[in-house]
Amino acid sequence: MRLLTIFTAVLLLVSPWALARGPWQSWPVVGEATLKWGPWVIYDSQLRTPSGRYNANMADSTALVIKYQRDIDKDDLLEATDDQWQKLGVPAAKRQRWLIVLDNIWPNVRKGDRLIFVVHAGGGTFYRDNTVIGEVRDREMADAFLGIWLSPETQYPELRKRLIGRV
Repeated sequence: MRLLTIFTAVLLLVSPWALARGPWQSWPVVGEATLKWGPWVIYDSQLRTPSGRYNANMADSTALVIKYQRDIDKDDLLEATDDQWQKLGVPAAKRQRWLIVLDNIWPNVRKGDRLIFVVHAGGGTFYRDNTVIGEVRDREMADAFLGIWLSPETQYPELRKRLIGRV
């Protein structure tokens, strides 16, 4: 009986947090956007949060879901990421350090693959579909990665507006 009481108390303490946040797959979509280059669709993307709203000041528990519509080699993903970070003003030394982390996590992607990045207090987690493929243990890096899409200085302002639900 005592064990049941302890279990119930723990469940009551944990349950509201777990229900409020839940797994990223159950979070509502804040916004959706498609990246095109000329006539080609590169990827479809979604931004998800536990509340279904985006707040730049509360970026914990944010999931960026990218579904690729083309095959893209990992090296091309890394080069594009470096290019975007450079345009956002990330210093070269940080970019190089962070690209090594991503090189150890990212696969080549094929049409239909989904790469998901879920930000949390200590950094972020990368998924390929629903499988964890790597961890980022640097919150600054996690924020810089999301900044490619969510920063007000992004190279893709219309995509940002759609993702954060402003269109």
